[in-house]
Amino acid sequence: MPALLLYLLQVNIGIALLYLTYHLLLRPTTFFQLNRWFLSGGLVLASVLPLFDFSALFTKNEQVYQTLATFSGTWTLPAASAPVETAFDYWLIPIYLFWLGVGVMAVRLLVQMVSLYRLHRQSQHAAFQGIPFRELPVAFPPFSFANTIYFNPSLHPEQDWLPILKHEHTHVTQWHTLDILLVELTCLFHWFNPAVWLLRIALKQNLEFLTDQQTLEAGIDRKQYQFSLLQTAGAPPIAFTSSFNYHSLKHRIMMMNKAPSTRVQQARFLVAIPALALSLFSLQGMAQTSPVSILEQTTQDGQKIISQQDDYDVFKRRNPTVDKLGWNQENLYVHLKSGKTEVYPRTAKGLAEAEKKYGTLPSPPPPPPPAPAAPDAPDAALAPPPPPPAMNVDLPADFKKRNPTVKGISASEDTFYVIFKNGEVESFDATAEGRAAFEKKYGALPPPPPPTRVEVNEMAPPPPPKVKKKNQPPSPPTIIVDEMAPPPPPKRKNK
Repeated sequence: MPALLLYLLQVNIGIALLYLTYHLLLRPTTFFQLNRWFLSGGLVLASVLPLFDFSALFTKNEQVYQTLATFSGTWTLPAASAPVETAFDYWLIPIYLFWLGVGVMAVRLLVQMVSLYRLHRQSQHAAFQGIPFRELPVAFPPFSFANTIYFNPSLHPEQDWLPILKHEHTHVTQWHTLDILLVELTCLFHWFNPAVWLLRIALKQNLEFLTDQQTLEAGIDRKQYQFSLLQTAGAPPIAFTSSFNYHSLKHRIMMMNKAPSTRVQQARFLVAIPALALSLFSLQGMAQTSPVSILEQTTQDGQKIISQQDDYDVFKRRNPTVDKLGWNQENLYVHLKSGKTEVYPRTAKGLAEAEKKYGTLPSPPPPPPPAPAAPDAPDAALAPPPPPPAMNVDLPADFKKRNPTVKGISASEDTFYVIFKNGEVESFDATAEGRAAFEKKYGALPPPPPPTRVEVNEMAPPPPPKVKKKNQPPSPPTIIVDEMAPPPPPKRKNK
C-alpha cells in the first residue's frame, strides 16, 4: 500500500477512535471547556503522530537487514539491458479518487470564502451597548467569523439584540473560529470518512454549549436568552462560521438547564486521555514497525546466530503488487507480480520517484561476502584476493528450459546464488529451508560439480636425460647386508 493511503488509514482510524471516546465518555458531562481541548487536541494528534517514527524509543537493538531481496552479486552494470514495461498500479485509483474529492471540497470552501467576502463588503460598521458588529443589508441569520460579528438588527426585536450579540461576542473572544477551521480542513482532506463529519457536528455543538454557558454566566437572563434562541431561526449561512441559532436547539436548552457535573465526573478524562493516546501511538506503529520474528541459524561449530527480520517484509506488505526488489550500481529494479519490471536510476531523483510511489524503500543488501580462507592458508596479506563467485554448478538442459533467464548458479559454504542473464543475483541460505524455497521457485536444485582432478600436462617437455661425464670412475657396487643372516666365521691364519 502506498505511503499516502497508509497515512490516511491511520489518521481516519484515529479520528474514529477520538469520536467514539468523546461520544461514550465525555459528551454527557458539562465540562465544555475541557471537551473543547480534548476534541481539538485529539484532531491535531491524530493528524500529526503518523508522520513521526517513535520506534527508536521502544527498541534498543538495531534491526539487522537480511538478504531477502535480489541483488547484484558482483555489483556491476549488466552489459545490455532490455527495455522493460511499467505495469499499471491499481493503487493509483484510490489515490486519484482521494485527490478528486479534496479538489471538490477545496472548491466548496473557496466559494464560501468568496461569499463571506461579498457579505463583508456589503456590511457597515455598527455597535450596540459597546459590542461592535457589521450590519448586514440582507436577510441572514447572525453569525461571527474570526473577530467580526455579522448581524441584521431589522430581522429581530430589540430585546433580542443583546443576547444575540453577547453570544456572538463570546465566540469572538474565545477564538472559536480556530477550532471550526481545524475541523473544516479535516473534513476537506478526510471527506470520505463518516466519523469526520460526526466529529465536526460534535465539535461545533460543544462550542455552542460552551458559548451558552459563558453567556449566561455573563449575566444574561436565562429565560430571555432561551426565548431568543427559539425566535431566531435559520442555519449558519457559511460552514466555517459560528451561528447563534444552530446545533439542535432542544439539546442546547436541555444542557443549559442541566445541573453542572460534579468533580468526580472529571475522572472520565483520566480514562479517556490515556486510552486515546495509547490508541494513537499504536496506530503510529502500523507503518513504522512490524512484529520482529527471530530466526536462529546454527554455524558449523554449533554456535547459534540470532538475527532479526528487516523492514523488507514491511515494504512488501505496504505494496502487495511488488514481488521483489533488485539493485545494482546504477539502477533499482521493482519486479511486480504481474511480470513487469520497473527501473529507477539510483540517483536522488530516481529514488525519490520510487519512494513517492511505493513509500520508504528498504536498504539495499551488501554484496555476498567472500569465502573464508582455509585454516592452513598462508598469511592473508600475501594471499591473492579471492575471485568473485563462479558459476560452479552445471545447469542441466531441463533446468535451463524451465528457467530461461538464469545464467548460472554459484555456491559458497552457507549460501548459494542464482545469477541471471541481466546481471542480477538472488541468494538462498544453504539450509533445508533455503533449499526448499529455491526448489519451490526454480525446481530441483542441480547437483554440485564433481571434485577437481589434478591432471598432468601432456604438452610439457620431458625431463633432460642424464649425461655421463668422461673419465669418471664407476660407482662402487652397493652391498646390501642382510641383518637377519649370521655373521661369517673368522678366517684362520695359516702358520
